[in-house]
Amino acid sequence: MSESALIAFTSLVQSDSQLREQVRQAPSPAHVVNLASEKGHVFNQATLMKLQAEKTKHLHDDHLNNASSWGEALLLCFGAHN
Repeated sequence: MSESALIAFTSLVQSDSQLREQVRQAPSPAHVVNLASEKGHVFNQATLMKLQAEKTKHLHDDHLNNASSWGEALLLCFGAHN
């Protein structure tokens, strides 16, 4: 359940520039989990970090090196970077 909620939240982030900016500025996984919960998408930090780690394996280091924050790196992992 929480993995599907995370996937739904990433879709919302891709379509909502204001939410995307909030995620970009997120200082921690807990902050993103709270943002998602406010939007009705409930998942935990472990699910977020597990899926982020899985997605990170498929990114070239140069992409992550250009991230200016933890939240920006998260957006890169989930394809919501704009």
